[in-house]
Amino acid sequence: MEQEEKRLIRSIKRATILSGIGMGLLLGIIMGLSVSEVVKVIMAALTAILGAFLGFDKRSFSGMTTEEYQKEKQNTLFTALRAGWFGIAVVAGIFSGMWIRTNEVFTPSLSKSVKQWTDAGYKPDYARKLVLFQRYAIDPNNGQLGAITEVQKQHTSSLFSSKQAKDLCGATDPDQWNNNWEVAKQSILELEDKALVPVVNAIEENIPAEKRFVFLKKLQNLLCYLGNDHAGICELGTDINAWGKNEVTSPIVSEIAALPAEKQQKMIDVLSSLVCEIEKK
Repeated sequence: MEQEEKRLIRSIKRATILSGIGMGLLLGIIMGLSVSEVVKVIMAALTAILGAFLGFDKRSFSGMTTEEYQKEKQNTLFTALRAGWFGIAVVAGIFSGMWIRTNEVFTPSLSKSVKQWTDAGYKPDYARKLVLFQRYAIDPNNGQLGAITEVQKQHTSSLFSSKQAKDLCGATDPDQWNNNWEVAKQSILELEDKALVPVVNAIEENIPAEKRFVFLKKLQNLLCYLGNDHAGICELGTDINAWGKNEVTSPIVSEIAALPAEKQQKMIDVLSSLVCEIEKK
């Protein structure tokens, strides 16, 4: 009977240690892998159950029999074992998660990412631009580091990712459409951004065919500027003179200025609407 009791205690000790390690590694790896806001939610939920899991509560030993006192001593030992191994495992999990994330263990290599885009039909030069912007938020047009978008956030966390959305700066690069307006028009409309629809229609109605891709390039530059969390363009309203005096919008106004007066105002109206919609997001 005594041997049986000793074996039971050893089994409980092993189970206690393993449960502490398992829970600790779970929490530590989650924290190490993710830089997402979701960690706060997970931590709040886990904290609520950690007290019960670790078994910390106030105990009173008064009025206990010797047998009950011995059981409580054993329970205290098991709690200490669980808590101790839990703490060690959390530290190990955090470092493991940070190592996995830093070394991008579960992230495709740059060459594989480029190949994914080329397999989809994009040219290698344009595919490299997309990967550069997608991974590191570096604008391939000027080499500057921009604000991290929702698409890029997924590459800073190997476990959690935010909802993916096509970035207007990269998605509207006219270099990918080989001066084919029909392809460009269809690709922009497929972005499913309602604010872009009137812009596409206005370009088709008001910009001469031979000038459309020059205009698209300057529109892309404006979108890239807005994509870096710059604001203030919406404040220009629909005043073409204000747009012309602004250093960011003056390049696109130089193209619009070559149009008849009534077409100039139409273009400024749709561009103003687009800019204001983007700045709201």
